[in-house]
Amino acid sequence: MKKLLSVITLLSCMTLFSACGSTESNSISQQATSAQQEQKPEATTISDTKDDKAVSEETIAFSASEETPRSVVINKGTEDMKLKISVKGTELTATLADSTAAKELAEKLEAEPATVTLNEYGGFEKVGKLPWTLTKTDESIVTKAGDIMLYQGNQMTIFYNSNSWSYTKLGHIDNITSDELAKLFGEGNITVTLSY
Repeated sequence: MKKLLSVITLLSCMTLFSACGSTESNSISQQATSAQQEQKPEATTISDTKDDKAVSEETIAFSASEETPRSVVINKGTEDMKLKISVKGTELTATLADSTAAKELAEKLEAEPATVTLNEYGGFEKVGKLPWTLTKTDESIVTKAGDIMLYQGNQMTIFYNSNSWSYTKLGHIDNITSDELAKLFGEGNITVTLSY
């Protein structure tokens, strides 16, 4: 009988202590949650400017401890780098890639437009020698119609069909299909004027 009474007392005490601990734990958890909700993350904005125009902006919001970012939002500005390509009286627009070669191309064309003769190659691309050499960072790429690539550092290739090779991406022609591009380019060599 003494053992039974001891076991009942022990169980009662354990139940009482666990209930008190649970209430205290819930209270601490609720306080921590409300404290986190009250703290707003700090934000840091970094802007690069060129000629009084915002080129890029990064906003990084940190948690209260500032050990790790809570969220990262990167806005590269409202204007993409655009290349103009004039071919057979038609002006195409291309969005330049985020590459060193594309930036170098934009700088060269900003100073002066360039005329390039593109030769037919393989039934899927037109390729021609640029007046300058650009920094190449080749990688194995599967191209698609409209892609503009740097080949061997001094040649520009415009694809009107797919190919797989090692190139540096310069950009992509906007709003044109493979068929439209092939029809515009036609067979044989063409001359294009590039401007920025």
